[in-house]
Parts: sequence; structure tokens; C-alpha cells
Amino acid sequence: MIDQATLQTATYNIRHIATGQYVALKDTMRTSTLIVLQDSHFEHLAWVLDKLAGLEDTYHIRSFLQNTFAQMGESPTAGAEIVSGTESYPWFIRPAASGFGDFYLISPCSDPSLYWTIMKTRDGTKAILTNNPQHHVYWQFVKMSA
Repeated sequence: MIDQATLQTATYNIRHIATGQYVALKDTMRTSTLIVLQDSHFEHLAWVLDKLAGLEDTYHIRSFLQNTFAQMGESPTAGAEIVSGTESYPWFIRPAASGFGDFYLISPCSDPSLYWTIMKTRDGTKAILTNNPQHHVYWQFVKMSA
């Protein structure tokens, strides 16, 4: 876990707070759906956060394994899947309200009223967007050792 003040460019696991599952690539294709798993191979769980210079709380989220970016497969709307692809895509990663610990909200920069979530708690569930800030939208970034 990391302190909110030090979310920097580094390699992390992205953990869903409500389920303890981690964001992973569904497969090794260059364009893949993002899913959550309780356990997987290290490479599928590793994500590099690249902080964008001059933009507060704005990052690219890149797969360590594929060197592809978390992005939208379609226009950012509630229910849209989060996928990986070769085009970089900016995300807001903001601390949740105070008192929640090191928990974060992840939103597309083009619509910060949408949030990363999962619909179900079983392994293999797709990561999607929701417009309900109460629907399992909290994530934790666990820094990986070098």
C-alpha cells in the first residue's frame, strides 16, 4: 500500500477494495479485456502508472506484461468495458474521501463522473465503468518491489 501523497510513476497491483481481487488482462492479446482475479501470474497483475506532467491526478495505466494501455473500447458511458490497447488513454486517479485510507477512484479524464468498478465478485468479472459512486468503486494501489 502507498500513501496518498506519494502516488508516483511506478509498478503496482491494482486491488479492488470490496473483493480483494486484482486487475488483470483476460489474455495475452494486444487488445484484451481487463478483468479481476483473486490470484494470477505476476505479469498479468503488474500495472505501470505513468504520471502525466503538469496534470494533477492524471495518469496512463500500462500493462507491464503487454506494454499496452488501459483504455475505453467505446465512448465512456456507464456499463462500458475497460480494455487494453496500443493507444495511451488518460485516467484521473483521485484519493477517496478522507477517512477511507489509501483508497482511490479511477475515472476517465473525459468524464470524471464515471468510475472503474466490477459488476460481480467472481473471478474473471470484467472491469467496467459506473456512474454510481456507491457501487464498489474503491481501488488500492499496491506498489511492487523492484
